[in-house]
Amino acid sequence: MAEQNHTDVVRERILEKLIHAEYMPGHAFKLREMTEDGEFKGLSQTPIREALLQLVAKDILVGQRGFTVRVPMPTVAGLAEVRSIRIQLEIMAATAGMQDWTQQGTHRLEQIHGELLQAKAVGDVATILRKNVQFHFALYGQDRMPYLMSLLRSLWAITGPSIRFLYEEGRPMDVSGHHAHEDVILAMRTQDRHLLEKAIAQDGSEHGEKILQVLRDKVSPEALTVQSFQKMELLRTRAKRGRKIQHEQ
Repeated sequence: MAEQNHTDVVRERILEKLIHAEYMPGHAFKLREMTEDGEFKGLSQTPIREALLQLVAKDILVGQRGFTVRVPMPTVAGLAEVRSIRIQLEIMAATAGMQDWTQQGTHRLEQIHGELLQAKAVGDVATILRKNVQFHFALYGQDRMPYLMSLLRSLWAITGPSIRFLYEEGRPMDVSGHHAHEDVILAMRTQDRHLLEKAIAQDGSEHGEKILQVLRDKVSPEALTVQSFQKMELLRTRAKRGRKIQHEQ
């Protein structure tokens, strides 16, 4: 397989892990550890490094001094902005194919949401996160608008890691009350566009506000400071320039 294909495969795997909140904000990617990981085992460090740098270029990951690539620790304002954009694009994706929605599609949403509730009842966080993503992407109808889906995947990759804040050890899990997914399902069954838009906005806003409150409560301003990424060539040029000045002195 070509090196570029390896890079594409690694990038998509990392994106999937970000979308499903398998990485927490602040997670540092270590090349040696990744080459020993089951999902990346057998790959050299080069495609992994290239994939990480591509995600840095897309503002999904951040590069820091010392060539470390991390999952960014979001600011309250930044995360609120990205979630707001994601909600609007989710509404666009869901309503675009509403007229073609089938009973089979509604049953699929009901099944996924039922599995999510079962996972909540037993505290299975990994399954909760996976089923939530499945529900949303099943709603979008991924074959209709590929460019929009690409944007949504990037936005999910940015917001996904912060969802982990809701399921940290010791934080109570809400398993009661009405869930906005139920209104989404009802809206698709009855072809109620207004209810669909309202339900998607409510789903994103309710969970989003809980995450933002965690950020307000626990994250220090120092943790939010991120070094901007600098290319290796630029750093080498500056180092050479510094040595030249010292020599002339």
